[in-house]
Amino acid sequence: MTKRPACIVATLLASVTGAAALAGNESRSVAYPLPGGLIEVVADFSENSIYWCGAGDHALNQMRKPGNQRLYVWKGPSPSTAQPGAQAVTFGFTPPPQGTSPALTNDVGIIGNTLSVSQAKKTCDERTSSG
Repeated sequence: MTKRPACIVATLLASVTGAAALAGNESRSVAYPLPGGLIEVVADFSENSIYWCGAGDHALNQMRKPGNQRLYVWKGPSPSTAQPGAQAVTFGFTPPPQGTSPALTNDVGIIGNTLSVSQAKKTCDERTSSG
């Protein structure tokens, strides 16, 4: 009788940890629509891929944007308007007034930096240094 509950507990534990591993970066950010078609992404850990993941996931799944649609950094890490006290990055679907960046990086501190929606969504699968 004692083997059965231990087996059930082990199975449940394995399924829970497996589900957490599959969650990716999607669970680490929240995206908020802003006026003008902008998206503000608040992340639980300040890392480039988590911000891009939040923007890409929101654009693809909530706004139904095509994968080849470009996302641009409009405002780098700064105080959130949607979640006071939190840090956020603002993204848009058109280049910001400052123009685009020729950088080949996913640095959200570079205004005008760009990835496609599908590239941004792919960052959800990346392993981050924060776990």
